[in-house]
Amino acid sequence: MFTNGPDRADLPAIAVAHHLAEHDGIVTTEQALACGFTADRIRAKRRSGLWVPQSRGVFLSLEHPLHDAARIRTIAAAKNAVIDRTSAAWWHGLLREHPGAVTASVPRTTNTLELAGVPADLRRRTYPGEDLMTVRGVPVTGPALSILGAASMLDNGLDFLDRMIQKEVVTVPELTDALDRNRGSGGLGTARKLLKIAAGASEFEAERLFVRLIHGFAFHRYEDRWNRDLHKANVAAGAGYLPLPYSWQNLNAEREESMTQVARAVASRRAELS
Repeated sequence: MFTNGPDRADLPAIAVAHHLAEHDGIVTTEQALACGFTADRIRAKRRSGLWVPQSRGVFLSLEHPLHDAARIRTIAAAKNAVIDRTSAAWWHGLLREHPGAVTASVPRTTNTLELAGVPADLRRRTYPGEDLMTVRGVPVTGPALSILGAASMLDNGLDFLDRMIQKEVVTVPELTDALDRNRGSGGLGTARKLLKIAAGASEFEAERLFVRLIHGFAFHRYEDRWNRDLHKANVAAGAGYLPLPYSWQNLNAEREESMTQVARAVASRRAELS
């Protein structure tokens, strides 16, 4: 006998399948029960090996890989955590690749920061409500605080912070407000120093323009755009120009050396034309 829809007994399984597809293969006991599973059915999934425990009450479906998004969801669910710093920046789509362990903050009452199977950099910290949001079902810090936290951890943190400002992903006042709300939080001292540089005096605007007019990977989000600018630089070189690439960090952290290189290049070109 044919029917126009699924058998009612299969509805919980369908609901769970939809949940897993939308949550990177991660499901908690509470979520499975909400979909209509019974405790016995959850235990059966676990015993069969179809659901692999990641933490107490958190499972990964064997049909899904434990990739970065699944790890982030695991940490958020297992520890009642807020995803922050580099992981939050990646979750917001501001970093192309997820750099290493999951970064998150947990309630100060959390008994242990250990979590088997998922590398994580966990801190005990509570954020103001203004800096929290939920993105695709995961609690994360907002863009401003995520950018500041990521900048304090990345090797090219100054470049990253300035790029976010230049692309108008976030404004300097928004970054300043986020720092003020979280004054005293460990790890943001570096971010405050970087923001002071990136949002410094007007003389820096000329340096930004100088970098944009030449070229520099620090102002490109993806490698294909960087490659296009390399091509333009090569064309300029073929036409007799002398491209001098500098990053934002070069012009701030290594300003004297960068300007010395420019002066030498100008002097060399003058000597060639004389």
